[in-house]
Amino acid sequence: MDFEQLSIRDRKIIVGIDFGTTYSGVSWAETRRPDRRNAITSWPVSPTIREGETSDKVPTKLRYTSDGRVEWGFSIPLTAPPNETIEWFKLDLDSTLQSMGDKVQENAAARGGRDVDTLVTDYISALGDHLKYILRQKIGEDAANNMPLEFVVTVPAIWSDLAKDKTKKACQAARGLQATKSPIHLISEPEAAAIYALHGLDPHGLAIGDSFVICDAGGGTVDLISYTVLKLKPVLEVQEAAPGTGALCGSTYLNLRFQKYLTNRLGKLSGFDDEVMAEAMEKFEKTIKRQYTMSVSSDETYLIPVGGLENNKEKGVHRGRYTMKASDVRTIFEPVVAEVIRLVEDQIKTSKVPIKAVLLVGGFGSSNYLKERLRNAIARNIQVLQPPDAWLVVVHGAVMKGLANSAPEQLTMVKVQNRKARKHYGTRWTLPYNEREHYDIRSRRYWDGCDGSYRVTVMGWFIKRGEPVAENEPFLSDFNWVRLVDQGRPKKVSMSIYCDRTLREAPLEMDDNVERLCTIEADISYIPENLLNRERGADGRMYYQLRCKIESVYLSASTQYTMIYNNQRYDSVTVEYA
Repeated sequence: MDFEQLSIRDRKIIVGIDFGTTYSGVSWAETRRPDRRNAITSWPVSPTIREGETSDKVPTKLRYTSDGRVEWGFSIPLTAPPNETIEWFKLDLDSTLQSMGDKVQENAAARGGRDVDTLVTDYISALGDHLKYILRQKIGEDAANNMPLEFVVTVPAIWSDLAKDKTKKACQAARGLQATKSPIHLISEPEAAAIYALHGLDPHGLAIGDSFVICDAGGGTVDLISYTVLKLKPVLEVQEAAPGTGALCGSTYLNLRFQKYLTNRLGKLSGFDDEVMAEAMEKFEKTIKRQYTMSVSSDETYLIPVGGLENNKEKGVHRGRYTMKASDVRTIFEPVVAEVIRLVEDQIKTSKVPIKAVLLVGGFGSSNYLKERLRNAIARNIQVLQPPDAWLVVVHGAVMKGLANSAPEQLTMVKVQNRKARKHYGTRWTLPYNEREHYDIRSRRYWDGCDGSYRVTVMGWFIKRGEPVAENEPFLSDFNWVRLVDQGRPKKVSMSIYCDRTLREAPLEMDDNVERLCTIEADISYIPENLLNRERGADGRMYYQLRCKIESVYLSASTQYTMIYNNQRYDSVTVEYA
């Protein structure tokens, strides 16, 4: 296909959105020029100044003004009261992440009763509006208005199924995204990072069998996945070496520790308030956190602006500045960095293959201190690399994945051949009672009149944690749906899908660690009665017996389930999974 000759109608723009805890990024590329990935680096500072701030990313912040306007990112004035600014709300999407709960609820008043879905939709809408403005400036009004857009949104791999589903629905409701006829795709953040970072490695230094750990350290979450090289040509092909892991230990936790530190030191001084903290946090976020390294002497100091505080020699305040020792910075960094190192070490161990290098990506992944500490902690034969543009790796990788989806044969640069299932996935079904296999649940067997035997209800797992999963290759599972004819004609056939995200072996029975993901329903009310299979049971009664299949397709950050009955496909509940 000659992409240069495509008309506007045939061309497409692929947009990657890295919706982050503290900062978010947007990148785009035309299918006509897939080699040109364009990160948005100019951001509005007011409704009239649309390109007033230059940055690779924009703060994930919102403010609702008294006159009904929505301010976001850099357009929130520096003079805005801190208690009116909403931040870190992304973490509220996942109710299972409790450790940030107190912090993200602190600005409840600023939210004005808005739930997290509204906040995310409003923020993504602002991103979408700015994207359309940038496209009009870069490719012209006609092309921007007529060329179809397709979106790939990144999500943390450690997120729950519900959190990913909420993210997708919020994006679908956002301005600029809801108009597209193409679905919004999800990709896990570490996989997006891997696609871009592995593509950027020197191909002459790669060999089949080389394995890498991708550590995507962002603002809120840290996600890890390990990959092994399967093929080098015609495109780089890799497979996951072990199920990914992760935790809430991103650079946001450095900010929280700094906030606690400064409050403990200066919080009782006259004049210390939210504005002082906000100015100090700005210094920590943009300078100290990014520049601190292991080579800094413990005696070195940093000057933190604390305007409005009187001189206090004992507290280290002089002329509106607080003197902070480098040893205190190390104390702030260490617990968070140590947790990242533990995750990397665990990922190396569970990969069960020799690891050639750890690739640090993401905003926190750009930290020299993190790189140096990791370098000293793991085996010397494992390289620690920070790819160029580490802050943009995830969003560029999302664009590359979207391009590959749009034209797999022409535009795939890195192909993830197989993933490792992060959970056990399956359903509940009944089996003939087997004394040897089911003795422990003998008390729960029951007599089935249809087939004239004892049966037990157990978990039937489609796929188990750690098993290889090939993208777009469906898993098919047969099941028999049975109902007494005298109970009435069935109008729907349904089945619930479950998962178990623990590290244990797949359990025989459902328990508190097995959670329902969704229920798939097939409407069979239109099928004529005489086409519904009926059979006489061993007890002489008539039963409907509908022989169905469940088709499961496992993608980067979602699973698609389809029920098949009588050669008819009943699409398709999409369940987001971690």
